[in-house]
Amino acid sequence: MDVKERVAALQPELVRLRRHFHEKPERSWEEFQTQKAIESYLDALGIPYVESCKSGVIATLKGPHASDRIIGIRADIDALPITELGDPAYKSQNPGTMHACGHDTHITILLGAAKVLAAMKDQLTVTVRFLFQPAEEEIANSGAAYMKEEPLVKECDRLIALHIWSKIPAGWASLRYGPVMSAADTFDVTVEGRGGHGALPHQTVDPIVAGAEFVTALQTVVSREVNPLEPAVLSITQFQGGTTSNVIPGEAHLAGTARTFSKELRDAYPGILERVAQGVSTATRAKLRTVYHFGPPPMINDKACVDTGRKACAKVFAPDKLVDWELQMGGEDFAKYSNPKCLLLLGGGFADEDRRYPQHSPYFDIDEKALGLVQKRGYACSYQNLTLWAENPAE
Repeated sequence: MDVKERVAALQPELVRLRRHFHEKPERSWEEFQTQKAIESYLDALGIPYVESCKSGVIATLKGPHASDRIIGIRADIDALPITELGDPAYKSQNPGTMHACGHDTHITILLGAAKVLAAMKDQLTVTVRFLFQPAEEEIANSGAAYMKEEPLVKECDRLIALHIWSKIPAGWASLRYGPVMSAADTFDVTVEGRGGHGALPHQTVDPIVAGAEFVTALQTVVSREVNPLEPAVLSITQFQGGTTSNVIPGEAHLAGTARTFSKELRDAYPGILERVAQGVSTATRAKLRTVYHFGPPPMINDKACVDTGRKACAKVFAPDKLVDWELQMGGEDFAKYSNPKCLLLLGGGFADEDRRYPQHSPYFDIDEKALGLVQKRGYACSYQNLTLWAENPAE
């Protein structure tokens, strides 16, 4: 039985797995039940593992003919603080938490890959390491920053990963050379004013007005200071202040995210935010303090890894279904690993484009009919990648 036949036989189990993880999402650094489910599945396969980074797992599969070369396959396992608004049969059972980025699919794909490869253990000529990484969504304190320091990870000669992508049609994939996803940083802004009665604004220093001025001023940075040909995003995603309708608060808090592929612009962002904050402070008499948090750097695919990966994909995907999808301003902490690596975007979009809700939407989902195809191709691609790399170690 070849790899595609083995995966085809797994379809009902794969759907059941994915639905289980979708129903039981856990937020960053809280993935303990997910960890137990992964370990239980690996126990049944007889694959040894160790726990990592509090709620992660690293498993190793080495056949009798495996060399000392090691390839790591990574899946992120955490969910988001989002209330699911869709109504699938497998809707989240944890209120306020949802697999809105597809990590439930990633876990399923990697467990399925482990099962398929374990059954073909005698054919493997390289050692395979399965990395189930927690807290990808915790931008300022993500799991990759810790898992990358594990000796078992540092030993890996290469790392590969995939990300299910709802905007790419199911059955398609993208494996780009060079940049794939942008740096993903965050920032906080505290606005200190002087509170008072809502009917006596002249006796106050209004932090709401000052915060609004900051939001407006920030919009001119990308449109007037950044080269129009350079992808860049500055978004305010939180604005909190006040507790009642007749009181001007003494303080407000803003938070947001900064995205770019450019090292120069990324290095400049903290100073730009501080400059805008000082200008608003002078204009409004409020005191604005900014704190910048560096997250994952841009995800840049290694050329040699993509060379091998594209050869593998050519054995699995139709030529017109392997595309260079557009650059993504979303971040991916897989970029933090220092090993040579590449990230493939795997299509999971519905045939009806109106149902292709973006990542992090409360309606996010993938076409269940496509899930088997996505997984089959994902597994096959992983196996072909291993085979090609073993046959061409210079790549």
